[in-house]
Amino acid sequence: MTKKIRDWLFGVFVFLFVVITITLSLYATGYRFILSWPLRFDRLLVKTGTLALDTSPKGAIVSISSDVKISSVFSFINSKKDKVTPVKIKNLLPGEYTVTFNLDNYWPYEKKLRVNPEQTTFLENIILFKKSLPLNVFSAKPQNLNYSPNGSYVWLPDNGEIINLKTEQIITKINSKKIDWTNGGRQIFDGSKLINLDNGNIFDYKINNAEKIQTSNNGIVYLSNNKLSALDINTNATTLIPTEGTILNYAINNNTVLILTLNKGKTEITNFDLTKNKAISSLELLTSNNFTLNQDNQKNSVLVDNEHKIIYLLNPNSNSIVEDVIRGATVFKWLDGNKLAYAIESEIYIYDLTQSKSYLLTRLSEKINSIAWSTNNYLIYSTENSISTINLANSGNNITILWQGKNISSLHFDEKSGILYFSGAIGQQNGLYKIALR
Repeated sequence: MTKKIRDWLFGVFVFLFVVITITLSLYATGYRFILSWPLRFDRLLVKTGTLALDTSPKGAIVSISSDVKISSVFSFINSKKDKVTPVKIKNLLPGEYTVTFNLDNYWPYEKKLRVNPEQTTFLENIILFKKSLPLNVFSAKPQNLNYSPNGSYVWLPDNGEIINLKTEQIITKINSKKIDWTNGGRQIFDGSKLINLDNGNIFDYKINNAEKIQTSNNGIVYLSNNKLSALDINTNATTLIPTEGTILNYAINNNTVLILTLNKGKTEITNFDLTKNKAISSLELLTSNNFTLNQDNQKNSVLVDNEHKIIYLLNPNSNSIVEDVIRGATVFKWLDGNKLAYAIESEIYIYDLTQSKSYLLTRLSEKINSIAWSTNNYLIYSTENSISTINLANSGNNITILWQGKNISSLHFDEKSGILYFSGAIGQQNGLYKIALR
């Protein structure tokens, strides 16, 4: 071999060594070559990004698909081993990726994510729901179930039974067509007596013709013969709450009573302070034949005009009483102290009290009839034929269908047990069902 050839080969080896060393260094620091035709020199060398992924439960298999064209120069370096959560996937070219999580016996979850150069895109709050079959708790015809505010009990109005959801046993039967939960749902007034559902004790306050009883901080407030009275159980003193017209309904929030009345053809909501023994403010409302007062939220009560489909957001601490008005809806659920989810036909909206405005969450093809809430940023909702969930924490609001059946309504989610209760039908059997989601 001549010296000229040796020098040429040495030069080639030096050149290849330098090129390979630089290329491997760039690869190690997160750069990639995009080789395409025609070549684009402005995109020949691109900085990559990272995906940080996690699920609950952990151990979900992660698969990624994308239309991003990846250089095959170093494809042999990429491991073919399945990636499981929690995981960080590095050295991804910028662009949009479809990430899918799969775990045995759980519903898959799919999400589109954008990877940006030199940045980490996080998706770490994904909850995977079990693929469970509903179990019948109590056989009954389809009906609107009435859950206690603390979620421990449910009343089936057409049957009259009250069921303890923990034991799944009937604890009492109510003959009345109307009941009032009180003391956070631990007690119930059936039109004749106040029953403690936790221990079965019956309270007799010697009140004649009581139509409704609600517990306050110091005692009870009761309605009898169109008169509203406050009884202090410590002193046994009774104070008449002055009202005019017909009392339609009332609700207690700490030491404040919200009173709905019909007076001379006008419907009014009044804010009465029990400690000061006087009305703080009053507001006239649109007259309706069907009002309901809801105290699902400790901070804000909700008055629903079912006839005109109006939701009044009430604030006992405000002089105006009505914080805001939502028109066209009667189905709703508080997500926290400041956010309310509500449905107008086939659309779900979120109302933000802090901003006093609503935004559209999703639009479906079926009418929404019930909404439940998981504190892990998941909204659960039902139509007549399905139960689904939306992840509120991620843009795009990916929907997972949890169950398909018929006559579905009246959702209630027990956060501690991870069990969802609902009224529905499987085959020919109607009743109260439960399904394990976690």
